[in-house]
This record gives sequence, C-alpha cells and structure tokens, in this order.
Amino acid sequence: MPSIIRDLPYFDQATRVQVLGRPFSVKRDQIVVWISITEQGIQEFDPRVPRFPAILDIGCNYNLLINERHLTAWAGIQPGHLRQLVRMRVGGEPVSHLAANAWLHANVPGKLDEVASQPPFLLELLPGIAVYPAKEGQPLYPRLPLVGL
Repeated sequence: MPSIIRDLPYFDQATRVQVLGRPFSVKRDQIVVWISITEQGIQEFDPRVPRFPAILDIGCNYNLLINERHLTAWAGIQPGHLRQLVRMRVGGEPVSHLAANAWLHANVPGKLDEVASQPPFLLELLPGIAVYPAKEGQPLYPRLPLVGL
C-alpha cells in the first residue's frame, strides 16, 4: 500500500498556506495536511471536489473540527445539506456533528502545499464531522480545520 502522508514539513516559525488565492497563517510546529469533504456514503472520489488545508492535531478530541465558514467557502458545502447526527458542546458552544467524510490527500514528501497525483484516501468519520458555528464579527474558530486522531 502506498504511503498517504510522508515527510510532512513543519517549521519553527509561522508560515502560510494559500486557499483560494488568499494566505492563511500556520503557527510554528503545526503540520498541514490537505483534505476534501463529501457526504457520508460516497465511496469514489470526484476530482472536482475542492481540497483545502487542515492542521493535523493529535490532541483534538474530534475526527474533524471545522468552522461553518470553511465548510461553506472551502468545501463548497452548506451545513444544511448534510444530515445532522448529534449535537455536542465544544468550549461551551453547541456544535453539530454532520454526516460527512474526509478524504486525505497524499503529500509530496517534504512539501507543504503540494499533493501527490494518487487518489486521496477515504476517512470514514463516525459520528461525522464537528461543525463549529460561524459568529459574525468574531475570529474563526478553529482558524484552520483540525484533523484529530
């Protein structure tokens, strides 16, 4: 089986990744992976599905924690189009778990923002993805989506 992620770079100072032509800050020592999101049940990846960065965070208690704005703007998915599974609290905020899966794109070893040409790996996420509500006038939380263990 080919490797999915190998030799992912991380830096001792902040860096940036580009999403839709806009730079986003990555803090020092954070590892960036590239993902896509689809509804649960899809078994074959459509290459037209957008990919975007997420932070690999082994301390995250969720499979995937994403802000509602990232889901809409980057993944192209309106939260209301995904089936709601459960609601939980994250930092005191009610957060919906929606029926979606992530696809992990293989990286080019040593490169921050290049993905390999092989198809992405399906991460079947149960109970779905945690979608943090967007709050007008407040900074996004999380700043970038978080992929937990």
